[in-house]
Amino acid sequence: MARKDLLVFLLTLISCTDAAIQCYKCTTTRPPLYTNETVRLCSEFDYSDKFIVDCPYSTFCMKRYFSAKIPSPINATERDCAHQKLMTQNFKNGFWQPEVVVEEPYTEGCSVVDDKGVRTSTTVDCYCKSYLCNGADIYGFKALPAVIISVMTYFL
Repeated sequence: MARKDLLVFLLTLISCTDAAIQCYKCTTTRPPLYTNETVRLCSEFDYSDKFIVDCPYSTFCMKRYFSAKIPSPINATERDCAHQKLMTQNFKNGFWQPEVVVEEPYTEGCSVVDDKGVRTSTTVDCYCKSYLCNGADIYGFKALPAVIISVMTYFL
């Protein structure tokens, strides 16, 4: 009986190491009805299991903070798996075969998105690599410089 328990434990441990990262996911708008996607509005975000998703094609979680003043201040936050999936074709054994590549274009931390001179809105993108890390407050991403810059550009 002890061997069986040990085997189950080892199989569980192996499956946990190969598991995808889990992140919080919420959006600012409802998904289209025809997609059958679960409604996870950030306005209702409460850290519950409803907002936890597996990210099989990501090694990072993402959190995006928006602020705009049109005509009054609007603030919003989105959470999701980082977009890292690249679909390509690989020529193998005389045939083209689809291939999925998980790219690593991000680094941990936050940055202000270049607004191309538009001063009505500010976007800060934050990326992190640990379990449910995008549930942290924006300051939890060590983003103080990015937040200071975004506040400065907001008032200019």
